[in-house]
Amino acid sequence: MRDMSRWLLPGLLVLVVVMLVVLTTPSSTRSLRYEASLEVLQETARIDVGSDPFIILSADTDSDDQPDLLVTSTGTGTLSVIRNHGKEGFGKPQVYSLSPGTFGVAAGDLNGNSHVDLVVSNERTSTLTLLLNDGNGLFTSRIDIPTGGGPHVTAVADFNGDSVADIASPNYHVNSVSVMLNIGDGTFGESQAYAVHKQPFCAIPVDLNNDGAIDIATTSYTEGCVDILWNDGDGGFNTRSSVELGSGLWSIAAADLTGNALSDLIVTRYSSGAITVLANRGGGKLERDGDYLTGTSGPCWVTPFDLDSDGHTDLAVVDGYAHSLIVLRNAGDGTFRNKAVLPTGKGPSSSTAADFNGDGRDDLAIANWQSDEIVLFLNSAS
Repeated sequence: MRDMSRWLLPGLLVLVVVMLVVLTTPSSTRSLRYEASLEVLQETARIDVGSDPFIILSADTDSDDQPDLLVTSTGTGTLSVIRNHGKEGFGKPQVYSLSPGTFGVAAGDLNGNSHVDLVVSNERTSTLTLLLNDGNGLFTSRIDIPTGGGPHVTAVADFNGDSVADIASPNYHVNSVSVMLNIGDGTFGESQAYAVHKQPFCAIPVDLNNDGAIDIATTSYTEGCVDILWNDGDGGFNTRSSVELGSGLWSIAAADLTGNALSDLIVTRYSSGAITVLANRGGGKLERDGDYLTGTSGPCWVTPFDLDSDGHTDLAVVDGYAHSLIVLRNAGDGTFRNKAVLPTGKGPSSSTAADFNGDGRDDLAIANWQSDEIVLFLNSAS
């Protein structure tokens, strides 16, 4: 694999850490049974993209009700937009040259014209690039704005309730999250920085206490904490709570795993070969509800999706060292007991879920860092 040492631990160190974790596994750790019947995801396409594709996202950029693919390429400093043409499949990537070290990509309507705009974080230049949609799925207007040092996986949501999308950028090098509130026309006021634990990697928007205001959850790679910045209702985040899980936290996702209408959190623990579920007990209370060993050495990204359309949220986890996709099926009560493992190609780093072929099932697309490609898995579950 190419040098990912700025974010990934060397392979030998990872194996040592995993062995230590296994020897000191807490009682809440649960193993997963292999189940061949889960292998209903079939690889159907590979799409070549720029060097080192890192973060992938699905969004309908051209308003045709079909999810397109967006992927950042850190090696070339570019963003690829890959249009979904329905039965004809995906088209050739349209490449936008941005800044060195393009990292995360997020989508939202930034200027109130009902079209999906994009926010790309540029890790090396400590800037965000806003790409505004011309209404036809082309991003012809670009704005670069400064943020804190080393922005990583950025969140876009309406934080202050004015019906326009705001931005929250986790700043890996300065241990903060910068929140930029939208003035209303795609321009942003002065950013406000909120302290979090060291090296925040990923930020997501989620209402964790059901008060109608969107909170921010982040992962700390070095100190191993999940930080929650609680929204005061006006887009301020002066109250913070934290859950310590152990170093090497990577991605974080939110989903209702138990069907109680509350968003739970799922975290990939890259150094520990596991994912952790933080169950939402209501009132903003999060409890560690189990660690699931994936059986691989470096789970780096988790994507909630419904594998078998049963209304229960399953999980797709990609492992960059094992070059694999691990599918965990929800038993119906928010716990996971069975898994399937599928090869992905070299060095998967992130994934996204959507119904790409219009058959009503959740499919998956995975960015392969090492082999410079996107791999599409279509769902054939009955």
